Amino acid sequence: MNKIEKSKYDLVVIGGGPAGTPVAIEYGKLNKDKKIALVDILGELGGECLFQGCIPSKIMEASSKHVKILDELSEFGIDLKDSNYKLIWEKIKLRKDEILNKRTKAAREVVDTLENVELIKAKASFVDSKSIKLSFEDGTEKIVDFKKAVIATGSKSFIPKYEGNAASKIWNNSDFFAKMPLPKSLAIIGSGAIAIEFTQILSALGVKIYLFARSNKILKNIDSEASEFLLEELKKDRNITLLLGSDIKRIDFDKNFKINYELDNKTDDLECDLVLSGAGRVANIKSLGLENTKVSFTHKGIIVDEFLKTEDKNIFACGDVVEGFPKFAHTAQYGAHTIAQNLFLEHDLFKMKYDINSWVLFSMPNFASAGLSEKEAKDRDIDIIVDKFNFSTEAKSQIENDDFGYLKFIVAKSSKKIIGISILHNEAASMGGEASLIVGKEMKLKELIDTIHPHPTISESFVMLAKKMMGEIMLEKLKNPVVKTLLKLERWI
Repeated sequence: MNKIEKSKYDLVVIGGGPAGTPVAIEYGKLNKDKKIALVDILGELGGECLFQGCIPSKIMEASSKHVKILDELSEFGIDLKDSNYKLIWEKIKLRKDEILNKRTKAAREVVDTLENVELIKAKASFVDSKSIKLSFEDGTEKIVDFKKAVIATGSKSFIPKYEGNAASKIWNNSDFFAKMPLPKSLAIIGSGAIAIEFTQILSALGVKIYLFARSNKILKNIDSEASEFLLEELKKDRNITLLLGSDIKRIDFDKNFKINYELDNKTDDLECDLVLSGAGRVANIKSLGLENTKVSFTHKGIIVDEFLKTEDKNIFACGDVVEGFPKFAHTAQYGAHTIAQNLFLEHDLFKMKYDINSWVLFSMPNFASAGLSEKEAKDRDIDIIVDKFNFSTEAKSQIENDDFGYLKFIVAKSSKKIIGISILHNEAASMGGEASLIVGKEMKLKELIDTIHPHPTISESFVMLAKKMMGEIMLEKLKNPVVKTLLKLERWI
């Protein structure tokens, strides 16, 4: 057995992604006398989001949008059919590498400025509730004791099991971004955010897509009106074949993939160059040695309280590794701040408020959400008012020829607080910031009306919808003669 060294840390953070790195940095800045270990199996900062998830996929999305725009320029009187412009896939890959290197380098530089934070490239597993074993590439091991620990190991793509010799050859998003091919044809399994984003991005780049899903619907977790709109957009795309309500029976490989599936009680086969799974994610908890601690967990992830504490009082968990945690990098960063502040204060003061979470689906068009959806509010028996503003009437949208989609408010009837916002539009991602601020600050319709938004801009739609809803509320109130009399008296006085 290799010689085991031993050392002590005030805080050990396992995972260098958006759930782990900010904890180490923030706590390290606030407590320069504390010794912190930031352990990552790759020894790189950024995690799944930076290397195999949201950042590389959005780099592809940025390029694919430009290709799509070229097809629409004729509506503005610009015809580029004779142009020599060509989207070169290799340049997209180079751009992806440049951006990823820039971002991970920036994070590394911040960590390097903190003398009390040590970045360690190793595999971590708990020995008990006070110590962790670090296993290094050269075969050596090291036991480190800790006062506090944060588990931020994220999640990985779930690949369903199928019959056939190609089951092990199915790719996930990590496999795709590691090799970055541009196949002529691609089968995508799933109907959630990852599946739909890949479908639209790669179809815009000329890839023939076969989208398999057991459900007849897509994006079941978003506003139903947006889901239906995006489904119609997929149906219009000549590069996309929808196989919704299908059941994959077998996947084989011989020079290319052969998928046997059942749809509408009929069995059929199709061939494609590559198969990609977008069928969900599972927490990275295997080999962490959680059974050696008091940490409770299920196959869905680690169980924590509202302060992101596990049942082992000195161990926290944050991000995708947590059961039920929203799988977004920005939510993980929010959780990291919660942990860092409570560690610094040595008191459970900050807690997670999932009801104000926001996120963006980078579909074409974008869909953005902040706070509760209409369904979530109804499931909680909240008495709500729901209304929407159609962008077809908005000046900036008309100018940009983006006059489709909508802005929707979910408002608590009693308080008039805006508890949820949904946006379907090409600029929804940019509007998501204001939506999250409105929901996060628990703004009421009147408070939003009392702001002055510039014109013509897409953001003025927030005020226009607030005015519309408040006007309808007042008209309803004026039907009551008592209210009408009181308003007249107040005005006279």
